[in-house]
Amino acid sequence: MRLEATEAKRKAVHVGMAVFALLLRWLDWRGAALCALGAFAFNLLVLPRLGGSALFRGEDRARGYPVGILLYPLVVLALVLLFPHRLSLAAAGWGFLAFGDGFATLCGVTLGGSRLPWNAKKSWSGFAGYVLFGSLGAMALSSFVAGRGPSPTEGVAFLLAGLAGAAVESLPSELDDNLVPPLAATGALAALLAALPNVDSLLVPSALRQLALGLAVNVFVSSAAALLRVVRPSGALAGGLVGAVVLGLGGWSAYALLWVFFAVGTLTTRFGRKRKEAMGKAEESGGRRGAANVLANCSVAAFLVACAALTPGSSALLLLAAAAAFATALMDTVGTEVGQALRTPTVLLPDFRRVPPGTDGAVSVGGTLAGLLAALLLAVLGWKLGLYPPSGIPVVVAAAFAGTVVESLLGRDGAPWRVTNGHVLNFFNTLAGAAVALLLA
Repeated sequence: MRLEATEAKRKAVHVGMAVFALLLRWLDWRGAALCALGAFAFNLLVLPRLGGSALFRGEDRARGYPVGILLYPLVVLALVLLFPHRLSLAAAGWGFLAFGDGFATLCGVTLGGSRLPWNAKKSWSGFAGYVLFGSLGAMALSSFVAGRGPSPTEGVAFLLAGLAGAAVESLPSELDDNLVPPLAATGALAALLAALPNVDSLLVPSALRQLALGLAVNVFVSSAAALLRVVRPSGALAGGLVGAVVLGLGGWSAYALLWVFFAVGTLTTRFGRKRKEAMGKAEESGGRRGAANVLANCSVAAFLVACAALTPGSSALLLLAAAAAFATALMDTVGTEVGQALRTPTVLLPDFRRVPPGTDGAVSVGGTLAGLLAALLLAVLGWKLGLYPPSGIPVVVAAAFAGTVVESLLGRDGAPWRVTNGHVLNFFNTLAGAAVALLLA
């Protein structure tokens, strides 16, 4: 397959802009933020008048402005504001943005090959291109800004973060690839840089016993769930792996939150089933979850639980964020299922336009209140189990509410930014809930 001339020029500029990340070695966060804002203004007002419209894709010309080109400096701005005192991390995120996304397209188009099983529009060659060049680019820029080379452990962290960014970039989402993947990869990198140096703590006898217990319990539980047809076989496998991580690394308290999410979510799926079937909104396979459901709703929380086990100084903060991810998934599930089962008015955010029940992205008062109650239940349980202090309860509930709002906006029917894949929406809302909890805390 051949790369079109316009797309080749666009990707050359996309990758080449990473040279400006080198300036972060000498700038403070205020100067870097001003530069990012200046770049956004330039791309919006000046670039089209200097022939930059030659870089526009067909949909950009129809829309009148280039989404990806405008998002690029805004994502850099977000990275600077998220890590104002660790600009080497912002530089790493810039590396994932420039080299990861850029070479994913270049490798995918020029090398071709087998398509990804979860997204036929993307290929394994593009996925590998993101991991390899994104990790190397992020490591090079971060090392230059920090003024030192990475240790072997840090090199592994960069590679794993590149893998996380590639996984997010490969999801079947209509959002521009410049937005979520570099932010997710940089967040994963920050957590991994703190966690991986302590990985040898898992080799002590007590930790090995807990890991073995987590594996044994979840082999039994997932097998029983599959035999009883509570979940699909793929859901049993994925749920067993997630449960083993949460119990093995987070203990019984974190495991209890996982079970509250699963139990309450499963029960509400069956609430008002006949009405939801008549609307065509009932869960497939009788509400039995598969691997996609498990990974979309639980992967963020499981990752945070694992990092908490390896980061003693930040364990309470990370467990709070994990609880927020579970609470966000629970609020979304309960709010959707109860809202569709009740005969209450539904509206779209942000303009509160009245729409028929079952409209994608719609919310209702009944569903929202039920979801908030479920999130509050999980937040209180997390406090009672000693995962975080009582001040964490409003943080978890607020984060769950924010994540659910994000999902409603992204899934809004008819919106130009609409994400149509429900599993991707669920992943994004748990990611947003965890991020909001970290910011609030």
